[in-house]
Amino acid sequence: MPHFGLKTPKINVDKVSAELLTYAEILIREFAEKKITEILDYLRQQCPPQDVIVKMLATTDKINKQIAKAGKRAKKVEKISDQLKIAIDAAKIIINIIAHFNIPTAFGVPPGPAGGHLFAVNMSLLITRAAKLKKITEIVELIEEKNDNINEILKNFNLVFIPIQAQLELINALLNRCSQNPNLNKEERLGMLNAVANKETDKPVEYASLNGSLYTIKVVTDPNSPAIAPQRRAIAIDRRGVPVLKGPLSFASDSNVLIEELKFRIDNQLP
Repeated sequence: MPHFGLKTPKINVDKVSAELLTYAEILIREFAEKKITEILDYLRQQCPPQDVIVKMLATTDKINKQIAKAGKRAKKVEKISDQLKIAIDAAKIIINIIAHFNIPTAFGVPPGPAGGHLFAVNMSLLITRAAKLKKITEIVELIEEKNDNINEILKNFNLVFIPIQAQLELINALLNRCSQNPNLNKEERLGMLNAVANKETDKPVEYASLNGSLYTIKVVTDPNSPAIAPQRRAIAIDRRGVPVLKGPLSFASDSNVLIEELKFRIDNQLP
């Protein structure tokens, strides 16, 4: 077996990415979930006085800022993934060219007085070339596997914050209502807070559009709609965690209706 000195590199980019995002996720969840629970428990009992409302809004703002910082970390990891994708595509092109580049094993003319072989390639060179090509292909496949892991990490990371952001939206909406009407009764408050449960029971749906882009579709309840007849809409979120398309508000109780309608809009309205 020929020796050509090509070794499989140690690639830990997916592990590093996971550690980077997991640290940010833990920090946010430990703080956010505790504070959100405290605020929701308070709001179930009464509308807070104005000074408490200001403090609660400051807390939700702080959580949103932490989520934004985590989003910046995710974007850095996403850039790594994009760069790896470019390198993988380029390597595949090179491999394809090398694999289909024919090297004659011998040159010559038909037999005769002046005929016979003029040049022949040593078979060990051909074997070495094939072994190198196989090794390079294995390395590219390894990098591609690592990049797939990174994309899976990014997807799961973004999904973590969907219920937190949904709760923050409802808390802010209710705090604003309490600010306008401190005498908001319990039925009205609980009617708005019940939307938190609705948001959490409708699990996000992953969807690949016709052009290959990946989106997360979630169904949310409009916090400003009456509790007796709540309106909901489907929202498409790209892999950065940014909402890119919203469906119309609807009284439809079947989430699948809203989701399928938004899938149609994604395929026809997003590039």
